[in-house]
Amino acid sequence: MEERNVMINYLINEYFNGDLDQASDLTGYTKTQLHDWITGVKHPQKQTVEFIMHKLFVPEFKVIVEYAEFEPKGDVRPQLRNLFKGYEDRMGIYAFYDAFANLIYVGKATRLLDECYSAIRRDVPVKFPTGVKKSPEKRHEVVRYISAYDVGDSQWVDYPKHVESLILRISKPILNKQIGYLEKAFPFDNES
Repeated sequence: MEERNVMINYLINEYFNGDLDQASDLTGYTKTQLHDWITGVKHPQKQTVEFIMHKLFVPEFKVIVEYAEFEPKGDVRPQLRNLFKGYEDRMGIYAFYDAFANLIYVGKATRLLDECYSAIRRDVPVKFPTGVKKSPEKRHEVVRYISAYDVGDSQWVDYPKHVESLILRISKPILNKQIGYLEKAFPFDNES
C-alpha cells in the first residue's frame, strides 16, 4: 500500500508542483485527503490512484461555443474573437455549418482564433450548378453557425488531430478535402 502513497506524492509534486488546491480542484478529493495520502497517514485505494492518473492524462472535452450564429459581413475576426473569448490561443476543434445547420467544414487548431479565421476566409472549392448566378467564393459567405470545442492537450498525444480525423471520417463535410488519418485496429491480411 505504501507504493500508492509514493505514487500520489509523485503525481501531486510533478503535475501540480505540490499545490494541493490545484490537485483538489482537478480530482475532487479534499486537500485533507490528499495530504493524508502524501504523508502516509492514510493509504489510498488502487482505484483512487488510477482515477487521479486518469484525470491527469485523459483530456476532458469542453464546449467553447455551439451553433453560435455567424454573420458573414464585414471583418469576421472580431466576431470570432467574441465567440472564442478566453480560448483564442487554445488548441481545439472548430466546425462550420450552413444555413440549414449542415456540417460543412471541420478543422483543428493549435491557436483557435488564428486558424479558424484563416479557414473561414479560404475559397469555396465546391462547383455550383451553372444556373446559380452568384455562387459564394469564400467560406465566410456560406457559414451561418460555428461551434468550437476545447479537446485538451497532452505532451504525448495530439488529441485535436485524432478528434478531427474521427469527425472527418464519420461526417465527410463538403468543404474538407481530406478525411483524416486513423490507424487500423487490426492490420489486414492480404495473403489468405
